[in-house]
Amino acid sequence: MMGSCVKCRGDVHSSDQACQAMGQIFHISCFTCCVCNKQLKGKAFYYFSGKMFCEADYLYSSVKQFAEVCTSCGYLISDTLIQALGKSFHPDCFCCVVCKEKLEGQPFNVDTQNKIYCVKDYQRFLAQVCAACGLLILPSEGSNEIVRVVSMGRNYHVSCYEGKSDI
Repeated sequence: MMGSCVKCRGDVHSSDQACQAMGQIFHISCFTCCVCNKQLKGKAFYYFSGKMFCEADYLYSSVKQFAEVCTSCGYLISDTLIQALGKSFHPDCFCCVVCKEKLEGQPFNVDTQNKIYCVKDYQRFLAQVCAACGLLILPSEGSNEIVRVVSMGRNYHVSCYEGKSDI
């Protein structure tokens, strides 16, 4: 005996009546598409929401339409997902493009191309420098919004711009 079939729980006695998929043993007759009941041994199949689908039923049915796909890696999200910026991500894929720090539950910034950065890397690489004082223009404490004045192609803190009479 080889073990028990995951689907029917019956004994699997020989390798000619069994197949292995996803690290589990099935009777060949039990390893089937949940929609059309075709056998899947040796064929492409999809596992989604605890069910197995043949390629045709998965690709051409409404199942795929309701599946969340990770914006970063393009693979299906079958477990925990993060939604940010109107998009879905695996928790491991929602990370800074520079340092790869995971950003679940953390503050983050986005550039003009919707690339995601941790606050530290965004400030280091993308924050504007004030033309008057030479310091980075960052959000005020307790805020996530950067307020700046742009005049004649130069960036200023609001207070630095208001304080300069020769600008």
